[in-house]
Amino acid sequence: MTKLLKSKTAPKAENAPRRAGKKERTRQQIYRSAMRLFADSDYDNVTIEDICSAAGIAKATFFLHFAGKSALITAFNEEIMHSLAQRLSGHTGSAEEELLLLVSVLREAWELNAPVMHKMLRDFLDQPALVSKAAAANESVLGLVTRIVRRGQERGEFATYCQPEVAAVALVAAWSAFTAWWLQNPESDADDINRGLLEFQLNGLKKKA
Repeated sequence: MTKLLKSKTAPKAENAPRRAGKKERTRQQIYRSAMRLFADSDYDNVTIEDICSAAGIAKATFFLHFAGKSALITAFNEEIMHSLAQRLSGHTGSAEEELLLLVSVLREAWELNAPVMHKMLRDFLDQPALVSKAAAANESVLGLVTRIVRRGQERGEFATYCQPEVAAVALVAAWSAFTAWWLQNPESDADDINRGLLEFQLNGLKKKA
C-alpha cells in the first residue's frame, strides 16, 4: 500500500477507508436483518420498511445500497463467494475441482434458503429494471470464477483460446439459466445436474472418439 505523505490533506485520505468500512457494515446490517425477517416471516410479507426498522436505518439508506428487496440477492451471493474464496485460498486440487466446489456450495446455500430464494429470485426476474442489473448481481461470482479459470489456464489444465473473463461469463450465465430452470423444477436432483452441466461446459457435447 502506498504510504501517505504527511500534509494537510492526509487526514481526509486516511478517513476514506473508515467511510468505506462503515458503508460495508451498513450493507451487511441491512442484509442480515432482512434474512432474519425472511426466516421468521414469509418473504412476501416483509416490507422494506420492516427491514429498515430491524436494521435501525432510514429508508433512504436502504436504497443507497439496494435497488429493492429482491436486490438483496447480490449480498447473498457476495457472502457465499467471500466464504468460498477463503476456503479455496489453500486449495491444492485442480481448477475443475474448484469450480465443482463453487457450484456445490452455491447449490447448498440456495437449498438451505430455498423458500426465501425461490421468492426472491422470482421477484428479481419479474422486475425488468433489476434484470438489467443481473451482471451486478453476479459480480462477486464472476470475479471468483475468473480467478479459478485463469489459474487453470496458467497450470495448463484449461485451454487458453478463451479469455478467463469471457469463459467466466459463459459459465455463470449457464448456471444462472439453470437456477431459473430450478425455480420451476425444485424437485430435480440439482447436484447431479450441476455435475453434468459442469462436465458439458468443460468438455462440450460432442462425443469423443
